[in-house]
Amino acid sequence: PHCTMAHVTNAQEGTKESIIKYDAPISTAPVVDKYGNKVQSAHENVSKVEEMLYAMIPPREWTDKDGKTWKQCPSKEPASRLDVTSLQEQLDKKLSERKARESGICYVREELYGQCMDEIIRHVTLDGPERGLLLMRARDEIRMTIDAYKTLFKSSVNFGIKKNLTSEHGIPELEAQVAELEKEKAALDLTVYELKAKLDMVEKHEAERRVADDKQRKEELDFLQHKK
Repeated sequence: PHCTMAHVTNAQEGTKESIIKYDAPISTAPVVDKYGNKVQSAHENVSKVEEMLYAMIPPREWTDKDGKTWKQCPSKEPASRLDVTSLQEQLDKKLSERKARESGICYVREELYGQCMDEIIRHVTLDGPERGLLLMRARDEIRMTIDAYKTLFKSSVNFGIKKNLTSEHGIPELEAQVAELEKEKAALDLTVYELKAKLDMVEKHEAERRVADDKQRKEELDFLQHKK
């Protein structure tokens, strides 16, 4: 079919389990008749719905260890009631097996929810292509929103790192300034101590002088009174 394919370079990745239901892998090698002429294989005849489905969910393509290229298209089999009811169970099982985080950024959870969304799109498209197209648009808008949030998150992280580096760049100068201020404070504390000691000495001498003056005046007063 004429559609975009998700190419993977090894067979293990190409056949990795997915919540999306795929058809059996087919070889992409050209089919030739006994005369060596290329003939159109059955899988190249696709309907409009299949073309739409492959555009929404690109087939997987990979090369095995022998250099042979394989392709695996999303299943064209309509979803049964069992498929619909088991989808949630598959998602929960995969989330548990791959230890997806319940909150915060988790690429495992994002991948599995994306596969679940694609499988729902597959169900709906095979039942009603128009509704499948609407779901695809909703999926793409969600992806764009997530990408925008990722870009914003990365920008915020980079800004925080730059801000932190800028702050750390001035730390030695600030530490030197703090040390100098502490040195000045110690010198001022010493000056205050010396001035307080001088003040105490002056107050003591002044008190002693007042006592001596009072005593002298009293003695002079007593002398004058006795002289009369």
